[in-house]
Amino acid sequence: MIIRTAVLEGEVPVADKAHFDREMTATVLPAIRRYPGIRDVKLRWQAEQEAGAPPVYLTFDLYFDSLEAMHAALASDIRQEVRRELGTIMPLFKGRVYHLILRQDD
Repeated sequence: MIIRTAVLEGEVPVADKAHFDREMTATVLPAIRRYPGIRDVKLRWQAEQEAGAPPVYLTFDLYFDSLEAMHAALASDIRQEVRRELGTIMPLFKGRVYHLILRQDD
């Protein structure tokens, strides 16, 4: 199993959090679920920050059977749709976004 994790390290202003979170779950998440070959997607918000840890606002994990399946999904037209959806709300996020590609052995 391959998991592509997007890490949003930073913050959303308090006044915008409800709107940002609602758009992530109502708009972005359904678009991500349309990726070909995707097995699952999970959004996770930080519950508590440990001392010394970076301020991660949220992560989302995209699950694929293989690296090939992940690369095919990211090369699909759906990725542009996801980017458009993200483009409407990401200006509210202050920070950086990076990705991890992880392997899970069952």
